Amino acid sequence: MNADLKGQLRFAKYPVLAIAVALGLGMQAKITARTAVRGASIEREANSETQKTAAEAFKNIQVLKDIPADQLMPSMRYITAALGVGCDYCHEPDHFDNDDKPTKQRARNMMKMMFAINQDNFNGRREVTCYTCHRGVAKAANIPPLLAATISAATPASEPGSGAKTAHAPEPEPGQPLAFSSAPSTSLPSVDVILAKYVEAIGGAGAIQKNHTRVEQGVVEGPRGLHAAMETYRAAPDKAFAILHGPKGDVTEGVNGQIGWGTRPNGEVTEESGDELARSRQWAKFYPGEQFEKDYERFQVRGTENVNGHDAYLVMAWWKGDGADRIYFDVKTGLLLRILHRIESPLGALPLETDYEDYRDVNGLKIPFIVRVTRVDGTTKYRWQKMDANVAIDASRYEKPAEKPAAEKPEKSEAKP
Repeated sequence: MNADLKGQLRFAKYPVLAIAVALGLGMQAKITARTAVRGASIEREANSETQKTAAEAFKNIQVLKDIPADQLMPSMRYITAALGVGCDYCHEPDHFDNDDKPTKQRARNMMKMMFAINQDNFNGRREVTCYTCHRGVAKAANIPPLLAATISAATPASEPGSGAKTAHAPEPEPGQPLAFSSAPSTSLPSVDVILAKYVEAIGGAGAIQKNHTRVEQGVVEGPRGLHAAMETYRAAPDKAFAILHGPKGDVTEGVNGQIGWGTRPNGEVTEESGDELARSRQWAKFYPGEQFEKDYERFQVRGTENVNGHDAYLVMAWWKGDGADRIYFDVKTGLLLRILHRIESPLGALPLETDYEDYRDVNGLKIPFIVRVTRVDGTTKYRWQKMDANVAIDASRYEKPAEKPAAEKPEKSEAKP
């Protein structure tokens, strides 16, 4: 399935391209390595009249038929992570709408059960998810393993009110907020100071203003042995397109400032919407975090944590819809180190972590030459080897291309991943 390579590319829009890349060896990927987004609600509100439901956009959707179409794939990815399985656990390759596999009907029944539990016990809030029971395995355990039972039996139970604490905190659900290492303090700098220091750290307003385009060349390495060449072409402030040279042909993704699009080796052209479009627009910004103040509704400095050996300020940033990202800035240099966010779906949330490393000068502007995107199924690394500033780029390349006529498309491969 070439859909995988396309998905990886999408996460690489540094989270967007990463999914495309993760799926990139035998499948089509999307090039989107971006700082991920929780602001999908903004996009859906703007396109409420044209937003299709999953049942309208896909075949044979039964339980999730009324959710927005752009939320179906995040829901499917959540299931694969929560159960530790692939798409073929429930679906027939190349015939995803078929109902031949018993596991598909079982999954539908389990989703109905989960929704009923949340409706009957938590006023419809998503408290119980697939991961609550499955914990990364297809068959949920109904008895504790012998080792855990032995340890439990050997550990005296604490009496109520004794103040004793358990030895281990429960593992968080994928995407569940982690505990902060330090509480808010009046000695911490304000958000305005941190963001201003970041701008100065990458070169200041002067360096930003003298850079208009940039071409980035490098390689992408990821799960399943992925290793492919990649180029990104950027135009300030918000246009970009990327090309991933996959084993079955090139996969391209672009943003013209408004529209996000992608092409596959077979000539198919797609247009993005909802959460995917929001993340693509964020990826297309000329440098990471260029418009943090516009992307988020409010901020709060929560403390300091250690990120890859660097003391970092933790800034909570809330989207205009719901949810928040955690943004980390180096205490000493002011540079952006990490963005941690959740990819939401009706079934559950998945964590997505983007690290920025190896900042180098590109025509006076410091740009990260290494970007790591970590998901539950592994890490995708974007390693840029060369960047050129103010290169002439044909403006038409940012526009959505026309789809190839059927006669010009290569025949569909029957090869299985």
